[in-house]
Amino acid sequence: MLKTRFITALAGAPLLLFFVYLGKYWYGIVVLVIALIGMREFYGLMRKGGWIPAETAGYLFIPLLFFVVYRENLPELISLWVLIFAAYNLIPVIFYGRIQFWESVFSFWGLMYTGGLASFLLYIRGLPEGFYLTVFLLLVIWVGDIMAYLVGSAVGKNPLAPLLSPKKTIEGTVGGLMGSMLVGMLLSIYFPVEYLNLLTGALLGLFTGVAGALGDLVQSALKRSVNVKDSGDILPGHGGILDRFDSLLFAAPFFYIYLYYLI
Repeated sequence: MLKTRFITALAGAPLLLFFVYLGKYWYGIVVLVIALIGMREFYGLMRKGGWIPAETAGYLFIPLLFFVVYRENLPELISLWVLIFAAYNLIPVIFYGRIQFWESVFSFWGLMYTGGLASFLLYIRGLPEGFYLTVFLLLVIWVGDIMAYLVGSAVGKNPLAPLLSPKKTIEGTVGGLMGSMLVGMLLSIYFPVEYLNLLTGALLGLFTGVAGALGDLVQSALKRSVNVKDSGDILPGHGGILDRFDSLLFAAPFFYIYLYYLI
């Protein structure tokens, strides 16, 4: 299993970084695919829990959402979210008896969880130093995950959230956060981003690492609610898109907000 995880990561990480480098619509298409597959997995979890998702609406709205985000027009974005919210409220009215109101609510939440969070990856890449900042985010999350696994496997004894994820330990989580801080400090030295220094790099790494760890717990809670181990099987050794990108998706908006308001 560990060997399979390593091979998948070794093949996937450079490919993703290549599309980050290309930027523009090339990167946007990759993020869109991740969001769509993630939403498909979310709706699959809904079905396993006995709910019927409003699936077609999500496949229509996420590409439209990404198009508006790419245009960087805030009034258009706010208007679109209002329309999406209204549409999901109307789905149980139009399809009364086939889709219950709460099923439509959960479907909307799935769109927010996948497309809504993923859209911040586009915002980050669109910043003046977007390439370096996106790589910063990815490496902080990846190294944090790796360190959490290694430290947890080596010395982890105290469970972090035994009901949600029995294998996660406090020691592993602390190790992951320390790894995120260290990467943040190192990248602040080598990346030509004016406002990054050892202190801001460490704080941004820690803040992002905390958000990523919380995102991992959110995904664990989601899977435990329907009694499944993985959200999918598209990534050998890792499970589904949500299993692999849960920390990144959850951390992206907090990363962007931190940059926008605190730096």
